[in-house]
Amino acid sequence: MSTPKSKELRCFDILQGIKKGTTDPASLLPNQRKLLVSFLVAEGQSTTEIAHLLKVSDRTIERDKKNIREENALSRDPKLANIIAGRLVDEAQVCIQRIRKFQRDSNCPPAAKIEGEKGCFHIVDSLAERLQSMGYLPTAAKKLEADLTHHMENTLSLDEIESEAQRLQDIKTSLPANKTKRVESKTIKQKRGKS
Repeated sequence: MSTPKSKELRCFDILQGIKKGTTDPASLLPNQRKLLVSFLVAEGQSTTEIAHLLKVSDRTIERDKKNIREENALSRDPKLANIIAGRLVDEAQVCIQRIRKFQRDSNCPPAAKIEGEKGCFHIVDSLAERLQSMGYLPTAAKKLEADLTHHMENTLSLDEIESEAQRLQDIKTSLPANKTKRVESKTIKQKRGKS
């Protein structure tokens, strides 16, 4: 099994050969090319730059990048969430320890010590938020308050309400009998379904 360091060295050797002209990019096996694409993407090279260097089309490089993404795809695994959460906690502790070590230095100016304290707090605060979002810490119940206001300026008078009720009754009586029965039977069925 090759280590990331050995892959990096292999990529570097192949790239040197391509740049010197001693290695023909057309002679690369697909796996070698994919390894180079992964390396060059990590170096910040664009698809077009990689395609030009390796003397292939942009589509070939995009296909290689797609294959790399698919090979590195993660499947849902509850253990992975635990590992990531643990790594976050470890990394936060290491960062805080580095800040504390720097603060203990006798040459550390007071302003840097204050900034260090802020940094430590920010790390812990961010960690708590992240662990809450991952479900490892409970979140405080969010209280939702709503002020309901009722504006009385647009209210109807009793005469206006009775007039509107009469208008609706007139509409009902003007409809054919079979339509009002269908509407009434639907209303009755809905009421029975709720009780």
